[in-house]
Amino acid sequence: MKKIIIKDIFDKDWVSREAGEKLRNIILDNAQDDKKNEKMEIDFKDMIIASTSFFDEAFAKLCENNWKLEDLEKKICFININPRDKKLLFDLFKRRLK
Repeated sequence: MKKIIIKDIFDKDWVSREAGEKLRNIILDNAQDDKKNEKMEIDFKDMIIASTSFFDEAFAKLCENNWKLEDLEKKICFININPRDKKLLFDLFKRRLK
């Protein structure tokens, strides 16, 4: 399982659209390179994002790459994510699907 630790990748900016775009590109690159269809583990340990811009750019825009909610749940495992952040993330993703 590929592990992405948010705190290691984003030491100063983890709320902007630019940071979200960087994470989305990492996710897409890993999904494309993954021959075994392994889940990516995204670790939010010690982080509270609370940023619509970041979550929209990082995850909701995956819809533009034909990802559905099932793809998100099948390909990505979110760990140590604040419950409010998780709700925000999934609400944004569902809104993009409409």
